Amino acid sequence: MRLSEAPKRSRAPGLTSLIDVIFLLLMFFMLASTFSIYQRLDVTSGSEGVGKMEHKPVLLQVFAEGQLSVNGDRVSVLALVDALERAGVEKVRPVAILPAKDSTVQDVVSALEALKTAGWSATLVGN
Repeated sequence: MRLSEAPKRSRAPGLTSLIDVIFLLLMFFMLASTFSIYQRLDVTSGSEGVGKMEHKPVLLQVFAEGQLSVNGDRVSVLALVDALERAGVEKVRPVAILPAKDSTVQDVVSALEALKTAGWSATLVGN
């Protein structure tokens, strides 16, 4: 006795797993992205505006743990503005920031914030 095979029906591909993958991707991108507004600090390159400088820039070296050097004199971040004012540096005179090898990005940003809030214009030089 010979039995005939039942005809194979074509099945539509299962979309359940595809929907799960798309949902997981959607959740990942929603959780990975941020919607906060970042504060912008103006940091220009050292080559920009070289011909426009009327005043010689003040050299500010940034070391680790909030230690700075203004034209060779060691100061802390908190005493930076006072040291510049005691030295008689005008606010129109640019400040060139040179980070040391042991300094972190936070040390440089702290120095930039202190200068920016006091009214000086800073230029990041080097590293």
